[in-house]
This record gives sequence, C-alpha cells and structure tokens, in this order.
Amino acid sequence: MKPASIDPVSILVVVPTTGGPVVLRSLKKRPGLPASAAFAAGDYRPLPWSGDYARLAAAGGPLSRLAGEVSEPYELRLSGSFDAGRSWEVPVCLAHGLLARGHSLTADPEAADLVLWATGAVDLDLAVLPGDYALLDKLARSRDLLAAAARADLVVLLPDGPETAEAARALRDLGRARAPVILPAASVPAALAVLARPAPYPAPAGGRRPALVAAFVALLAATALAAGFAMLRARPEAERPVVAPAPDAAGSAAVVEELAAPAGSSCRRVAFGADPPVRRTVPVEAPGRLRASRLAPDLCGLAFRAAIPGARVAVGPELAAAALPPTGLPDGAQAYFLREGARRNLIYAFQVMTGSADTDPGAANPTGTANRFVHGLVP
Repeated sequence: MKPASIDPVSILVVVPTTGGPVVLRSLKKRPGLPASAAFAAGDYRPLPWSGDYARLAAAGGPLSRLAGEVSEPYELRLSGSFDAGRSWEVPVCLAHGLLARGHSLTADPEAADLVLWATGAVDLDLAVLPGDYALLDKLARSRDLLAAAARADLVVLLPDGPETAEAARALRDLGRARAPVILPAASVPAALAVLARPAPYPAPAGGRRPALVAAFVALLAATALAAGFAMLRARPEAERPVVAPAPDAAGSAAVVEELAAPAGSSCRRVAFGADPPVRRTVPVEAPGRLRASRLAPDLCGLAFRAAIPGARVAVGPELAAAALPPTGLPDGAQAYFLREGARRNLIYAFQVMTGSADTDPGAANPTGTANRFVHGLVP
C-alpha cells in the first residue's frame, strides 16, 4: 500500500559537501542492474562509493526499513561526486522515502516547490549518527544554490553535533521569505513521518495552488518543533553530551603535526614505511583553531596525539574519508596519510576526548568531555 502523503510536490534534494553542493538529478528503478548503483550525470561508470550505496539499498540493508522500498535495483544520478565519506546517506535515504510517497524530484532550483538540504550518515536502523559534519562550511558553500531556489520552501535536517545550534542560527539568517523548517534528526523515518503528514486541504481541480505548499511547510514547522521538544523531554539527562570549553591553545590538549616527505623521498615511500616522515608541529592560530596546512607536494598527512593523560583524539569524517586508515607512530600518535586522489581543500574538526567519552565522533551518548578544534587543508 502506498504511504499516506501530501499532494505531490517537486523537491530539489541537495547533498551538501565541503567541496560544494551536489544535486540529486534522478532516482529510478532499474531492473537491468545487478545491484543499485550511483552515477554522475552523463557517465556510465559507477561512482567510487557506489558499492556503499548498493549495500545501503540491498535486501536487508538500511533502506529495507522503509515500508515498500528497495524491491529491485535503483539508479541514482547526481550532478557531481566526491571521493568518499558517508554524509550522502541521509539525503539519499530521504529521497527514496519521498519518491515512495509520490513526490517528484527536480534538479532545477527554479522549478522546485521544496528544497531538502540534509546531511549525515545512518546506521542499520536508519538512525542518524551524530558527529561533526562541517555544517557551517557546507552551508556557506550552498548559499548560491539556495539563493537560486529563493521561491521554494527550505526544509533541513541537521544531525546532532558541535555545529548544530550555530548552523540553525545561520539558516535563520539566510533572509528567505519563509523561515527554513528543521526536521527532527533522530532518524530517517522520524524525518519522513513529518514530511508525510497530509496537507490540511486538497489541491483544486485545476492543479496545486501555491498556498498548499505554504500550508504544508507551516504544518512541517509545527510538527518538527513538537517532535524536537518531545525528544528533549524524553532524553535522560545522563545521556546528554557534556562538552568542555576548548582551552586557550591546542597544545594544552593535543599535538597536531604535518607529516612531510624528506628530501629525495616521496609520500608513497613515507606512507608505506620506507622512509620516516619529517614532523612539523601545526601552530595555534586562535582558540579552538589551528593554522591551515598547505597542500604542498611534500605534505603526506597529519599526526594526532593527545597531550592530556588518558585522553584520546577523535578525527572528524572529512579528514578520515580523505586519508588512508590511521596507523600508529612509535610515540603513540595516530597518522592519517592523505589518499593520492583526495588532495583537496577541506576543513575538518577533531576532538580530544577525556573521561569515558566515546572516541567515535558519531557516538550518540558520550559521557565524558570533549575539547574541539578546527583545522584546514588549503591549496
């Protein structure tokens, strides 16, 4: 049975990245494919992370939790791509749910009734994993696209993380005709439950009138606000993360070093242990922020070491996705060597976790404290 839905609207689904926004151009069943696959527009070659999408959409995978979804392979096409990372999972899952509810997708900002801007990774049950998703950077890079869709209503999903509150304020400051609606971020089904609420009255016979979309968004706002307050009241105080203020200098909590290839060597030799790296401490630029590192040819990666006894460093998903799996150095530091195809401008965060805090940036309920720092790699 088809899920209950509002009168169908045309939705622009945005997959924000630190390299700029990617638009979901089409999503359709493709029975001839051996498995679901993701492509860039006009290309027959699956994207680098297409295998992860196939697993997401496979029978028994996370998308199977949505009623009536993933009965056969899908073809997902995007306006562009990115090397790695998992923050595409939430917008793609929401797109599947919206399509199943009868909505249509558009890649034209001027033709959209709604713009869905969402980011985040999911677990097997489609819960949205909290973490540092560089929300402010992604929002800044999405401004032009959002401005091009100025007539459309904006609906946003912001995962729980260190920038969530500030990102919500930045959204309100965009100056749109109607305030953005922020969806509940607990899970994909929770967000879809809000999106699936029926509009208060049907469209006229001659077609959907503009007021219908406005009424839908007004209902979304009220439902999302109520859901947010309910979740806050229901969440035990002991489960809420406690974040300690960042110290005046990163050196009091962690040591971050650039790992460079010595003269006559190469990053490939360094990454595979043939030559030891030259280690250069990254200085502090401001409280909570380190001076950006230049992507010079000899920059092979970064090393992290907690300076607080018993503490550990958790690196954000943007850097982890651009690097090889971390390796331990003789002094206990964790080295992240950059992948050859991932040397691009990026901003990421890392946390120094103390107490019993979980070192996974996606952990839902840390019980210790965390000092957060921001660092960038620039050309």
